[in-house]
Amino acid sequence: MARLAQPIRLSSVRCLEVAASAGGRGMLSVDMGDAPTDRATEAFRRLLSDAAAGGQAKVDALVALSQRTLFVATWTPGSDDFRTLVNSSGQQALPVFSSKAELDEAAGRFGWAGPDGSVPHLEVGARKVFRRLVESDLGFLIIDIASDHSLECERAEIEPLMGGRGRSDSSGPYAAVGRISETMLQAVKPASGAAQPPGSLPEGALPQDAPTAPGTQAAPQTPPAAPPQAPPPPAPAAKPPGLTVSHDAPAAGGASATFGSGAGSVSLHPLAEEPSDELLDALSDVLRGYPEVEWAAFALAARGPTEPVPTVGLRVDTAYRARVNEIIAQLKQTGDAQGASLDVLLLDDPSLVRAARSDALVFFPWRRRSVT
Repeated sequence: MARLAQPIRLSSVRCLEVAASAGGRGMLSVDMGDAPTDRATEAFRRLLSDAAAGGQAKVDALVALSQRTLFVATWTPGSDDFRTLVNSSGQQALPVFSSKAELDEAAGRFGWAGPDGSVPHLEVGARKVFRRLVESDLGFLIIDIASDHSLECERAEIEPLMGGRGRSDSSGPYAAVGRISETMLQAVKPASGAAQPPGSLPEGALPQDAPTAPGTQAAPQTPPAAPPQAPPPPAPAAKPPGLTVSHDAPAAGGASATFGSGAGSVSLHPLAEEPSDELLDALSDVLRGYPEVEWAAFALAARGPTEPVPTVGLRVDTAYRARVNEIIAQLKQTGDAQGASLDVLLLDDPSLVRAARSDALVFFPWRRRSVT
């Protein structure tokens, strides 16, 4: 077994895959505008997908990232005032993109496009992005936020890549690889979405973050003793005014929070004015407790011919829908506490997803900043 004190290098198979796709040159090839995705970008996105597990896979992805050029949205054309996102805790993140197409997809979600539909942006080297992350005291870097292979990194995971370089590793496809030490391996963390959702573990299994106490052993193949009976959750009948939560448990295929006869009877409308930060922060605090929620948006939604009402649209992992009604109830109760009567909508239909990205305000897990 290799000692941790030894430098950790990019895995040979991954390194060969990315480097070969780049033609063995000193820099990885890069998407240009709306050109078809090249082999290097495809290989890089596979690294991003694998990096959600953390550990060496994430080190590999970050080292490959440091060799690329990236697309960054800006506030004004031709300037380097990079756009950032903010969460309900006030932490800021710098979103970057592996291609112009990925940037355009996120721009539609966060409303970055100008009146003419264009998105001001720059194509810059990854090291400039890293420097901006540190100089602006930003907490996170997010790669391809609107995609399935999206990866979120803390600044501490990026900082080991910014040390000084020696002459021997100053160029070539493996530049900086030899400098990646145990510090970086210890710094990387699994993606927040990589954790198994609560309740999805087999009955009687212990989650990894709740190990047995030192010196004790788990009972061998013996069902655990029944815990003291917890008080039942609040009955739907006791819901505050304005709630319209279903009294029935979700069906086997997952609950549906759409209105009327389905998604076709729902229409989304742009907000006349944005909701308060206090309301969005409170809703985000609720959603943070449900890792199955991928993202959420705030919009006005109408049920057929009725007037549109304030609505929270949710993208929920299709493999885990057991707590949809619970999430809906929590969001509506939180809205009532903030003086806002809310509806909740599952964004499963592709037309609703497109409408939410164009007309709604995406606020979870990240939302756009309103000022530079």
